[in-house]
Amino acid sequence: MELTELESAFEDAGYEVVETTRNRDRVRVGVREAGADAGDLRALVTDTVGEDAVLGLAVEAESVDGTDGMNTVVTFRYRD
Repeated sequence: MELTELESAFEDAGYEVVETTRNRDRVRVGVREAGADAGDLRALVTDTVGEDAVLGLAVEAESVDGTDGMNTVVTFRYRD
């Protein structure tokens, strides 16, 4: 899985991506939209990388350091 493909899918869906990282099998995508719909984000990830490749997907709100703002963060384990 290429992170650029996942990032592009989020951007094409109208999300402003603030970070995309992968550490071994763990993937993290942060979007600027606070309160983004978890179901929509889950569908976006599974449609992009395949449902069988996603394990333990979580969607959480996270504060932005140094501001009053919030981001939405999607994390999951990726299975090759």
